[in-house]
Amino acid sequence: MKIEIIGSNTINGIKLRKRIIEIANRVEGKITISLIEDYNQKELPFLYINNQLISKGTVPHKKEIEKYLKNNYKE
Repeated sequence: MKIEIIGSNTINGIKLRKRIIEIANRVEGKITISLIEDYNQKELPFLYINNQLISKGTVPHKKEIEKYLKNNYKE
């Protein structure tokens, strides 16, 4: 599974990164997390799972993230 966080060093990006890492540690299988710094975009951070936009400008709740990870798991 490929996870990308664009705007990973913004305040919300750091919160999102911590949530993703916490949840990823509980999910079985290989997960690659890419942290991309980008301050030129509006509505940061962006969360992509397997190249699909999951959220922008917000930090989803843990249960929401877990649901996306389980429903979109691909090696």
